[in-house]
Amino acid sequence: MAAEIIAITQQKGGVGKSTIAMHLGAAFHEKKKRVLVVDADGQNTLIHWSSAASDGASGIPFPVVNLSEAGGQIHREIKKFVNDYDIIVVDCPPSITEKVSGVVLLAASVAVIPTSSSPADYWSSVGLVKLVQQAQVMNEDLRAVFLLNKTEEKRMLTRELKVALEELGFPLLRTQIPTRECYKQAMALGQTVLQMSDRGSRLGAAEIRAVADEILDMLP
Repeated sequence: MAAEIIAITQQKGGVGKSTIAMHLGAAFHEKKKRVLVVDADGQNTLIHWSSAASDGASGIPFPVVNLSEAGGQIHREIKKFVNDYDIIVVDCPPSITEKVSGVVLLAASVAVIPTSSSPADYWSSVGLVKLVQQAQVMNEDLRAVFLLNKTEEKRMLTRELKVALEELGFPLLRTQIPTRECYKQAMALGQTVLQMSDRGSRLGAAEIRAVADEILDMLP
């Protein structure tokens, strides 16, 4: 059976796309899924991250491939892997002026749109919704969800953003990902929080697993 493709996409940078992509890959891997994570973003955060583990340390336990140079042909490159994996997570580049995000959305089952409680993130989400809706005309199986990331629950802005996002027409995942220092530590160690044991990492891992469960429930 061909892999399900999950696109992590947002119009602007700084919303934690790469962190979400790598950690969803880890959560699916933990569930015994054959996982491939694709770095389609020219900054190559995931490629640097996956090579950061020191010799002898346990690093990222699944393959990460660099397709950031594939451009508008990225769907053809991804298709080369679909029979070897259950889930392919794609970290899309931040700009929707590039063809990459639109092309990935045409092949994806789920688009996850991370957004923080910043008004700028909300405004960029409005443009991305249009891109997803265009893709859904061709790809009727594509489902999109918002993921509140880097949140601070007590902020009034977060509560207001929830309401505003829901009005854009795509559901909001129940699980939020709060701001946690452990994600930076995990990146520096070439690991994910699922491999770490401090309290912050355990809390983060539980949240990531909950997001992964919600996304798995959306897959056909």
